[in-house]
Amino acid sequence: MINRQYHSEILKIALSCLITLCYVGPLHANVYKCENKGVVEFSQFPCGENAEFIVVKEQKSVPTPKVILEATGESDIDSYIRLKQIDAQIQQHQDKIDTLSVKMNKIIAALVNQSDAQLNNLSGAKKDIAIANQMTNASQRFTVLIEREQHDIDRLVSEKKHLKENQNSDVKSTQTPQSKGIDSFIRLQTIKREMQRHQAKINTYQINMNQQISALEDEVSEQPTNITDATYDDSLSRRMEAVTSKYHTLIDVEQRQIDRLHSEMISLQ
Repeated sequence: MINRQYHSEILKIALSCLITLCYVGPLHANVYKCENKGVVEFSQFPCGENAEFIVVKEQKSVPTPKVILEATGESDIDSYIRLKQIDAQIQQHQDKIDTLSVKMNKIIAALVNQSDAQLNNLSGAKKDIAIANQMTNASQRFTVLIEREQHDIDRLVSEKKHLKENQNSDVKSTQTPQSKGIDSFIRLQTIKREMQRHQAKINTYQINMNQQISALEDEVSEQPTNITDATYDDSLSRRMEAVTSKYHTLIDVEQRQIDRLHSEMISLQ
């Protein structure tokens, strides 16, 4: 409790200093557009030598530091701290998802290499079925682990949304419409870039999946009809299921990110 009160007091002082510095003079609503290594960025400050200034409407009124400080209560400080904690926790879960996805890819890739090394005989065909089953099991196991992280992220996103909706209305009222508009504009541009990045990964996964499935289908069509090749057909079918399951998990991870970003984008518009 003492530690939390101490952090709250420190944060109040920091916020007070920041607000005072921000409102010493007139607030100019500037937005700059820059391109860094092909990535477009937006900022309220010049973000590069070739920064492009975007004209916005003039600000009509500026709230005083006193009004803002009086509107900032203990609950607002607690909400601010919790929101920062939530962002950090969401990132931790996303990092775990990325790590699990990499591990799943490595394990299945290793199993594919084992499968490709099997000799064209009945013993090798049976071994190939066992490897295909291992691929499916690995995909299902990592899907469960990734889904658990996804649920934790969804829970934290829901809590974050609830906290933002219930923040002190007086504090919100101190922000001018233009300032809100600038913040929303910058965030919307970031969201759009992030959605494009996730969609690009989905497109890549779909292409890779189609290529791998097509390659397996070609192997099936090339097999003559005998007991050895019939066994290989069974193993190839199971490998197709494992490949599809793997990419379904990877695509779902990116799609969930897009869905969250889309919900945030709607709330800002």
